[in-house]
Amino acid sequence: MAGVQQKTKQVMKKVIVLIAFLVTVSTMSFARPKQCNEAVILSNKNNVVYFKVDRSFIGGTVEIYDANKNLMEGDMLTHTHTMVYFDEMPAGHYIVRVTKDAETVEFGYDRI
Repeated sequence: MAGVQQKTKQVMKKVIVLIAFLVTVSTMSFARPKQCNEAVILSNKNNVVYFKVDRSFIGGTVEIYDANKNLMEGDMLTHTHTMVYFDEMPAGHYIVRVTKDAETVEFGYDRI
């Protein structure tokens, strides 16, 4: 009788460990990564802005607007890391806007 109880305890421990493992794995697989809705400026030298956005913006557009909100330039975003060259633009304040679907990230740049 004692041998049966001991085997039952061992089986129950294995079942509990298996259930805990399955719950952990299923929770990890359904967890969605938090989307970063901001641009990180990595470098701002020699009239070149080097920035990074979240991967969810790949396939969206990068647009450059002047201070009067006129579209100066636009292009498709193919990578998370992007460079925008302001060396041929006149001095002034510019807005860099990255858009995909309903998500938008923007930041300003002052060309002196």
